[in-house]
Amino acid sequence: MRKDYVFENGIVVGRFQHIHLGHEKLINIGLSVCKRMIIFIDGVDKTGVRNPFSYECRKELIEIIYKEEIEQGRIIVAPLENLEIITLPNPKWGKFVINSAKEIIGTTPDLIIYGKDKNIFKCFPKDIVKNISEIMVDRKQVEISATKIREYLKNNDIENWKKYTNSKIHFEYEKLRKILIHSLL
Repeated sequence: MRKDYVFENGIVVGRFQHIHLGHEKLINIGLSVCKRMIIFIDGVDKTGVRNPFSYECRKELIEIIYKEEIEQGRIIVAPLENLEIITLPNPKWGKFVINSAKEIIGTTPDLIIYGKDKNIFKCFPKDIVKNISEIMVDRKQVEISATKIREYLKNNDIENWKKYTNSKIHFEYEKLRKILIHSLL
């Protein structure tokens, strides 16, 4: 394992409904500069059209893609179970994320990586992250969204779905499509 990482512990938070190449961009940037990454899967208990995939399903997809890094201890996949309903953007949520990371790794993370979003600073105000570095990745670098991924599944557009998803999960297409279609009924 490399010993020259810039950061010890980084975090990425997402709903991952479901993981796509945009999410992987964030994770891979983290892996390039951090010794260890926590991938928090948010919205563990949410269901519905925007959240058709269970926590276990989303975790399984991440584990398929990042199997080696997980086995090496470089990635920890964890649920981000909200203690209360918090409407985002909200600094209470950002504090909850940081405290959840502390519970897992025993210290404050060094780095947060997130997609550029005008509301992200309302979730992670400077007093919460004053000693944590941040990397903001422009979402236009990989122009895809989970909404678009779900649309490809819904419309049985396997070619576009494959274009924006990791080939390691392509064998899961029919299963994911079935879950999505069932959530729409």
